[in-house]
Amino acid sequence: MIESKLDRRKRQKREWYARNRESVLEQQKNSEKKKQSQGEWYVSNRDEIIEKAKEWNNTNVGARKLIIERYKKGKECQEWVSAMKI
Repeated sequence: MIESKLDRRKRQKREWYARNRESVLEQQKNSEKKKQSQGEWYVSNRDEIIEKAKEWNNTNVGARKLIIERYKKGKECQEWVSAMKI
């Protein structure tokens, strides 16, 4: 009996989240508390994050070049579109 109540409650929560997924994600995205805690985490782990990014860049040279090319191409397209609007 207890397990069935727990299972039913879990199912209700899943269904509620499925119905309200967009609004929940929007609330989480705009949460001031989340922004503050993420900022604190990044400040305290800054050196580790930078070191990890450097290691990834060194081990994935081809992927890094591809990312840079996509970024440059995107910028060129943005400039072209903005020139067309003027």
